[in-house]
Amino acid sequence: MIDNHTYNGPLGNATTMEVYKEKIYAFIFPNVPRTDEEKEAFEQAVNMQYTHDASAAMQSAASALPEGVTSYSAGDFHLTWEKGFNTSALTRATICPGAYGLLLRHGLLYRGVEGRR
Repeated sequence: MIDNHTYNGPLGNATTMEVYKEKIYAFIFPNVPRTDEEKEAFEQAVNMQYTHDASAAMQSAASALPEGVTSYSAGDFHLTWEKGFNTSALTRATICPGAYGLLLRHGLLYRGVEGRR
């Protein structure tokens, strides 16, 4: 279940649930969950994405490198980011596989998401 913190930003406050719902809405727009089955699939995708992100953050905290960094060196400084990390692009790299599959299966995934035909 989502730990519902409140985020304060320039456009107002949002809870964790609202933030994750907006993130998943970006992957389905202009589609809208209409049936009970689609609404349930959407909610499951939101929870899957939150769980995925929380797990990735925990793994990152346990490793020597920050999340999304694949390599680092100090002399003449080099830093390599994971492909697709920290981007707002709607790609398969920016949504967890479970949420992607669930939205695709229920016909909600936006056709323009990379990998969607």
